[in-house]
Amino acid sequence: MRCPECQQRNPTGQKFCGECGASLARSPTSARHAAPKAYTPKHLAERILTSRSALEGERKQVTILFADLKASMELLAERDPEEAQQLLDPVLEGMMEAVHRYEGTVNQVMGDGIMALFGAPVAHEDHAVRACYAALDMQAAMRRQTEEVRRGHGIELGMRVGINSGEVVVRTIGSDLRMDYSAVGQTTHLAARMEQLAIPGTVRLTAATLGLVEGHVAVRALGPVPVKGLDSPVEVYELVGAGPRRSRLHVAAARGLTQFVGRECELEEVHQALGRAAAGEGQVVGVVGEPGVGKSRLVWEGTHSHRTHGWLRLETRSLSYGKATPYLPVVDLLKTYFGLEDRDEARTIHEKVLGKLLALDRSFEPMLAIFLALLDVAVEAPEWQALEPSQRRQRTLDAVIRLLQRESQFQPVLVVFEDLQWIDSETHALLDRLVQGLPTSRFMLFVNYRPGYAHDWENEAHYSQLRLEPLPQESAEEMLRMLLGEDTTVGPLAQNLIELTDGNPFFLEECVQTLVETKVLVGVRGAYRLHRAGQPPQVPPTVQAVLAARIDRLPPDEKRLLQVASVIGRDVPFALLQTISDLPEEALHSSLTHLEAAGFLYETSLDPDLEYSFKHALTHEVAYGSLLKDRRRSLHALILEVLEERAGGQATAVDRLAHHAVRGEVWDRAVGYLRQAVAGAITRSAHREAVGYVEQALSALDHLPECREKLEEAIDLRFELRNAAWPLGTMARILDALHEAEALAEALGDRRRMSLASLYLC
Repeated sequence: MRCPECQQRNPTGQKFCGECGASLARSPTSARHAAPKAYTPKHLAERILTSRSALEGERKQVTILFADLKASMELLAERDPEEAQQLLDPVLEGMMEAVHRYEGTVNQVMGDGIMALFGAPVAHEDHAVRACYAALDMQAAMRRQTEEVRRGHGIELGMRVGINSGEVVVRTIGSDLRMDYSAVGQTTHLAARMEQLAIPGTVRLTAATLGLVEGHVAVRALGPVPVKGLDSPVEVYELVGAGPRRSRLHVAAARGLTQFVGRECELEEVHQALGRAAAGEGQVVGVVGEPGVGKSRLVWEGTHSHRTHGWLRLETRSLSYGKATPYLPVVDLLKTYFGLEDRDEARTIHEKVLGKLLALDRSFEPMLAIFLALLDVAVEAPEWQALEPSQRRQRTLDAVIRLLQRESQFQPVLVVFEDLQWIDSETHALLDRLVQGLPTSRFMLFVNYRPGYAHDWENEAHYSQLRLEPLPQESAEEMLRMLLGEDTTVGPLAQNLIELTDGNPFFLEECVQTLVETKVLVGVRGAYRLHRAGQPPQVPPTVQAVLAARIDRLPPDEKRLLQVASVIGRDVPFALLQTISDLPEEALHSSLTHLEAAGFLYETSLDPDLEYSFKHALTHEVAYGSLLKDRRRSLHALILEVLEERAGGQATAVDRLAHHAVRGEVWDRAVGYLRQAVAGAITRSAHREAVGYVEQALSALDHLPECREKLEEAIDLRFELRNAAWPLGTMARILDALHEAEALAEALGDRRRMSLASLYLC
């Protein structure tokens, strides 16, 4: 079947195009499912339309989900269209509700299935986790729906779901929210293939998705499966269920935590706060820092200390997709306190909560309805039902705070709230009330959050804030020694990793893990050796998701400016940025100030010229990688023109000119600048660098039209390769280059170059 949208051919029976995701089949579809704007919740639609100008024409890392009813046409073939619609609409509504619950976007709807994207247009650093949770919720809703349909119509329905993660190019986002995009590589094709492989009632996902969700969900390996269009089989996994809603730290702890380094002073402050709280001087400790700097690890070390023995320890966290759910972290905390499990039925929950309250203090019995309502258990309490919403809110806050304060009279209480940047307003109000009542209790509130979260506790005498920055050089080196070991081959790599990550511990660990998975490093943790030299570290998908989500949260103008700056390089001269950004000077200064405050750029030089640098090399790579190739190419070409104009024919940094000429695909000038760079590198005895320049020049030369001058230059470049590579002893490459030069010279009838090639060969 040929796709009506992109004309790609697809196997017969496939419901979605493997290239663009468009519907290939037509089946009964309600008018309200015809366009995304009709079924997308208002708050999501507003976010998409607000940010669309910053997303159009970008490369995005996403997770794609396909879901459909298996054999639905056979089930509905003999039914009246209206009856068929009545059967299918609730199924579609359940699918879409699950997607929207986790802030995904339903991009395609057909009569019995949907295609959804997580990570675009709304950016999320945990897009794969959200997609998996949505798939599990879909199947749970489907099981409930199947029971009703079986009783009412005698039909057995089954849903199959496929998930894959990868890169797509967002082309345009219409006013109706329909997104025009194209997949990079096999992203969409594999997601559709996973759906086709799934049996009804199951979810299939690829290794690419598993790498982003491992530790957050339970899976079962199904082994390699051949996929049409791919050279090698694809590892397939069945999504079995959700794991505990855990942080990245809990996932890391499962595979073994790296020794704690570089935070000794901060940990000592936590220990002192615990001591004051144990003595009856209630404390609030807030840890603030960018993603990956070790906020959760500091909390872990502080709470798992011998100093907390004998304490009641309760831990909870806000979820990135839970901001719209009131009291979500509080409910999680209460489940731990009351000893509740996911499989507990309403009656069991009632018994556990009542028993715990009576054991604590019989005066809590009248509050039973409040706690049951929080735990989503039906409450038969007329007095509670009769209260106004504002009165229920007040009593809920009072009950939870009184419960915690009463516990602190029997034993010291340590309550941990993580990721406050995603907290809902009701939980925020609870924390404000809790902080006010701490000074005379044996209670410590330990929280962490990212910059940008606002609270009113700074002026409280019992509040202390610990701001975490990336690890200093010595601590980062110590951490990498424990991760990599001390084999001589990993020494230079360690320094490269520190420069790449700027000492961010999470980024360091993920980069090492990626090097292990790609077989650049071999061995065991703490005793690796370099297996493939010269391989630049890749940006791990987990790190890319975190950084891309941060960049996407910038205002559109600032995001575009950051992307333009990334094309210039990691070091960004203000004058050059001003010329190519096409922004008024005042607006440019304002945007740069905001990007500095947000931790993306920092000022590195004022004299003689103002210059900025990217704070993280990884941020630079992610910002650059989000641009479409055409946009990158045009910006590089523009930068080349500006640099040439400013040089005015004078000697300047030819390696920089060569870089922009190559990336801008200005091939004739690229060859010239690269040859100058070769000569400069040889003069500095940077022979390996010189060889690289020659290889680039030969590649650039291939793009120029055939002529005698091109062939002469190709011969001369091979002679230059011989001069550059000779001190390195790479004789095989030198001989190949000289034989190629000799053959080209002979074809040209150039006796001088033939003689020189023969002389070199001798």
